Amino acid sequence: MAGCSPGFEGRISMTLAEFRLTYPAAAFTVSSGKPFVYRYYKNSQAKATLVLLTGGIGLSDLFYKHFASFAQDFSVLTFDYQIPFADNGEFADAVAELLRHLGERVWLVGQSLGGVVAQVIATRHPEVVEGLVLSNTCSLSGSMSEEGYRDLMQMVESQRKFKKWLSILPFSFIKGMMRRAVLKMKTDNFTAAEKVAMKEICDAMLELLTKPYEAHMIDFLCDAEHYFGLTQDDFAPWKGRVLLILSEDDITFTPACKQDLIDLMPSPTVVTHLTGGHLALMVRLEQYADLVTGFIKARME
Repeated sequence: MAGCSPGFEGRISMTLAEFRLTYPAAAFTVSSGKPFVYRYYKNSQAKATLVLLTGGIGLSDLFYKHFASFAQDFSVLTFDYQIPFADNGEFADAVAELLRHLGERVWLVGQSLGGVVAQVIATRHPEVVEGLVLSNTCSLSGSMSEEGYRDLMQMVESQRKFKKWLSILPFSFIKGMMRRAVLKMKTDNFTAAEKVAMKEICDAMLELLTKPYEAHMIDFLCDAEHYFGLTQDDFAPWKGRVLLILSEDDITFTPACKQDLIDLMPSPTVVTHLTGGHLALMVRLEQYADLVTGFIKARME
């Protein structure tokens, strides 16, 4: 798909329904015979392509305003972590097939779990990756600190326990729990518009999420532990081309986890002042988009 995008205000005010009409989904059959569903905007004026990798909820449509915003300056591609692709390795291989089909070499832009997925894609298929932008995420380092490893494994174990509750409780109750978890985040310093943005995230999540997909996402997240062992040499091709946005008020990942990620990357640019907690990129969308756009454009010259 090619064409012109609306101005920033128009893109921010776009509804999810309007987004789906403007950027329709497509499907590509990978070599295993499985269909891979994606949204892709080919900006004929752009010199770079971004792949938006969503967090642990796994719903790429939650990034619809980011997609529309970035489409002004870049070609943009996004997708869910689809059920037919059971583990991170198989999924990364499918993404690489799609990128070769589209003739794209891309910047991987990953939030939370998406930052982990980006590391798997980059190290398995470096030939399709230009650089990485990772926000509020952790590392797959083979030399992570004892504290960082313990913190990550506690998160994995909590997800396994959550899956047991998922199998027992009505999904309406589970979604209510997830909604409260998002809305109870500290919002004292948020503007009225930013509080509305948080509510919009919840509403979209409740509309899109299903019980089978949530179960798949828990398994997909837990599977990431099988990819521990990465080294700084694995990321050497992107020295100076890694942006880490690690919000100082994000408490989802501990300081040890964040430091392990910084230590894994070769000469990364580290930004901590984008506040808003774990979902800073949602509530501070314009500032986030400016950070990412400026970083990538500076490396296109």
